[in-house]
Amino acid sequence: MTASRPAFRVVAWRGDGPRGAAVVLSRAAVLAALVVVAWHRGAGPLLPGVDVPSVPHNHLGRSIRPAELLAIVAALSLALAGPSRAGRLRGASGVFALSSLALAALAAASSLWALYPVLATIKGLHLLIWTAFALVVARARVSPHHMAIAFVLGLLVHAAVALGQVAIQGPLGLTALGELRNVPEAPWATAAVGFSHVVRAYGLTPHPNVLGGHLAIGLILCWGLAADRRPIGRAGAVAALAVLFVVLLFTFSRSALFAALVGTIVAALWQRRAGLLNHAAVRLASGLVAGAAVVFLLFVAVFHEYVAGRIPSLHAPLAERRGLVDAAVQLFVGHPLGGVGAGSFSAATRAASADRTALDAVHNVPFLIGAELGLAGLSVAGSAAAVLAVVGFRRWRARSVHPWHGLIAGSLTALALAGLFDHYPWSVPQGGLLGAWLAGWWLAADAVNGPHDSAPVRNV
Repeated sequence: MTASRPAFRVVAWRGDGPRGAAVVLSRAAVLAALVVVAWHRGAGPLLPGVDVPSVPHNHLGRSIRPAELLAIVAALSLALAGPSRAGRLRGASGVFALSSLALAALAAASSLWALYPVLATIKGLHLLIWTAFALVVARARVSPHHMAIAFVLGLLVHAAVALGQVAIQGPLGLTALGELRNVPEAPWATAAVGFSHVVRAYGLTPHPNVLGGHLAIGLILCWGLAADRRPIGRAGAVAALAVLFVVLLFTFSRSALFAALVGTIVAALWQRRAGLLNHAAVRLASGLVAGAAVVFLLFVAVFHEYVAGRIPSLHAPLAERRGLVDAAVQLFVGHPLGGVGAGSFSAATRAASADRTALDAVHNVPFLIGAELGLAGLSVAGSAAAVLAVVGFRRWRARSVHPWHGLIAGSLTALALAGLFDHYPWSVPQGGLLGAWLAGWWLAADAVNGPHDSAPVRNV
């Protein structure tokens, strides 16, 4: 990748006064949020003093996450900087903002007909925070290089914990950091063959699939960090990529591995079309892909029984998860306009079940949104997704040479694929914030005018 003057600069304190300080605080909060974006630990109740019903499979819980608190700080700080700093919402970012805010409002309004109104209110508040985070990332001009570094550094913390969990086949006792304790008793936490099992890596996240999804995107972004012209920076990125890939294998997450593969291919095709793949980059990529193939084959050779045990469940969407899909369709047919209420999928299945059995959320985000918010929810969510697709199509046609556009496109593709085989991009704060960050980053070049839009970013 070519080097030039950085397109993002830290606002100087001199002459900018409190507004400049507010921008700096907003950018710092964004970077801090990316470090802890995947953490499961709560940071206090989202609605203090409100009794949240104890229902099965309430993935949002009653807590607000540290990353969400930092997202609020980032949004308020940028608002205090004034309209000259925050800018006006227009173009693609404006349409995305309106669609996302409409989705949050619809989720909150669904408390009028939801079985548990508080769950819908909580979902609406989370969506509002995620939308605010996306808009801050789109407007605050945070350095892409610094955002990628912050995100990968946070993943390396999870990787260290996850490798320890795999080594001792259980939790490390880091409950103060939010590490789950119900392992390996929880069925999702292990890859099992008969009476033998191996603990899946989950780090400080709520589930191995959640960690796997974050790792998949971290792997894609590491390619951008590996383009650093400094040997020490390039070596650090390659080492991080290797660690994240090994931990991804230990999550035994099929959707995450598939998402990482397809997302990487999309990113490579984009970079090739933009002419950003020189001979040095191709040689580096070829070596890393060959090394990853060797590591993958060794992993399969050592853990072949557990890998083979996971392969039959690839048919889960047609077999064991068929019940979830059927339930989602039935809820949608019964409530086609507004759904059963945001966050109420499991509660609604229990109410409709003869044996009062609550099903987990359907492992497909479009089905889940359709069941919970009906055609109205699908329409506004689809319009937000369409904005991202239109921006991508325009940049693809224009052969955008921005060094991060292809990597963001690959990351968004990976998360979209994960959303077709899992529910966490919609149902879990970690997944929602991850999607908000990528969406805001994707829209950042459309949020303002000037050299920020197209100038390559120096890898420093």
